[in-house]
Amino acid sequence: MAGESSGLLESIVELPMRFAEIAAQSPEQAALMAIGALITAGASVVFGALSAGAVGSALVRALPSGEPPEEHRDSQ
Repeated sequence: MAGESSGLLESIVELPMRFAEIAAQSPEQAALMAIGALITAGASVVFGALSAGAVGSALVRALPSGEPPEEHRDSQ
């Protein structure tokens, strides 16, 4: 198990160097890698914002508002 985690860490450290080697082979490959990175980053930002909004909405609904619940509003 320890060998697997150290191998994973080593591959994560080597990953930027391998990406740089691939991107340095031709301008087309560099452009494709840049576009892929932008698409991935954009999707991460959009889905992260949606997730944060959902969590924030749930937290706001969980807070007491000072108003009586809807079923008690009619009786007042």
